[in-house]
Parts: sequence; C-alpha cells; structure tokens
Amino acid sequence: MGAAVSAIRDQIDKIDDAKGKEAEIKEALENMRQTAQDLLDGFNERIRNRDHDTHLIPISKILNHFEYIQCTSANKDNIGPAIKDAVKDFSTGPVADGIANLASSVIGKLLGESGGSRQMQTRYTISIDPLGGISRLDTLFFCYNFESEGLKKTAKSVVACCVVKSSADVKEVDDNTLRVLVNQCFETSDLGLRKAIYGELRDALFYSKNPEYIATLKAAREENQEKMREWAIAKPVTHAAA
Repeated sequence: MGAAVSAIRDQIDKIDDAKGKEAEIKEALENMRQTAQDLLDGFNERIRNRDHDTHLIPISKILNHFEYIQCTSANKDNIGPAIKDAVKDFSTGPVADGIANLASSVIGKLLGESGGSRQMQTRYTISIDPLGGISRLDTLFFCYNFESEGLKKTAKSVVACCVVKSSADVKEVDDNTLRVLVNQCFETSDLGLRKAIYGELRDALFYSKNPEYIATLKAAREENQEKMREWAIAKPVTHAAA
C-alpha cells in the first residue's frame, strides 16, 4: 500500500511539472480514490476473517455497513456534517450523530496534517444494547492531503471512512470477558443492577453454548412442525345416524 501511494505521489509531482493537465489530474485523483477503496476493501475482509486477529471477539452477522470516499476541498469544520448527510442511510439519531462527531474529530485532525501526509485510524468497540445483545462496531478513517498545486485547484484531500456494525459471536465470549463488558458498558449503574445484568447475560450465553439445550430446542421445533402437518391434513366430516 505504501508503494502505491508513493507511485501516485510521483505521478502528482509530474503534474506540477506539466502544469497540471486536466486529464492527468483526473487520473491521479482516480488512482488515489482507488487506493482508498483498496484500504476499505482490506478493512472489510479483516472484519470477516476471524483468524486475522484471534484476540478480537469475532463477528456473527453483519448488521449495517457504510462506506464514504470523496476527493474534497472541504475543510475540517464542515467535513463532519458532510459525512453525517452521507450516513443517513446507515442510521439515524444518536448513532448517526455519534459517527458524525467521531468522523469530524478524527478526520479534522487528519486534515490538519501537512501536505503529502497519509493518515489512517481504525477503531474496534464491543458494546451491550438494552436488550442484552452484544454488538461490535468497527471504524476506519483515512485521509491523504495533496501537496501538488495542480491538484489543489480541484481537491485538497481524499477522505474515506468505513463503519461496520455486527452482532458478536457470543460463543467466543468467556465469563471473565462478559464481566468486564458489563462493568464497562454499565459503569454508571449501581453494583446491584450490574450483577443482575451480568446474571441474565451469563444464563443466556450458557444456554446458547449448551449442546443439550440446543438439541432440546431443535427437538421441540421438529415436534411442533410435525403437529402443524397433522393439523393441516383434511379430515372427513361424519354424521351420526338418526
């Protein structure tokens, strides 16, 4: 990836020497946009690959996915609202506001770096929702600030972000990890409530991992399906003799 950015930087330097031919500028911008896309593709692949980092809690199912790439002349003060507008299809309310605020903070700092700098930041968060679901949120932010005067007339930076929300694979959550998660997610709640939440989640995780419990659920489901088939069979109507 570093070699790709270096090659594009050489291409950008030549643009200044050639006084910024329009076709070459467009090609350089497209190459940098593709570099950002490759970063996002690699990021998504690592999320899906549970063997990439065995110290992370792997995902079960991806629930929401959002990508944003733009060659922009926007400054750090309005990039947050721009991403918030783009993230509306991903989520609304506090989640969208949180992502926009995070993007504004992180990308604002990246945009403040010197020209020619390449900056990237990734984050990984595990949380527990009000119904006891354990979710995982992965974010990537990338920014490259152009130093070519020929390019700056068209765009100052290429900005990219990726947000992936997933359900965590609870089979990989051990008892100690669960205790830490509950304490972390509900640290402002009193100890009694935290213990109650932990107890409920502990039982739910135990049953989800217990082969006998899973087999019982499967048997009950098959029995119900068999009864439904019996009820669906038409039976002849008989009348008693007068």
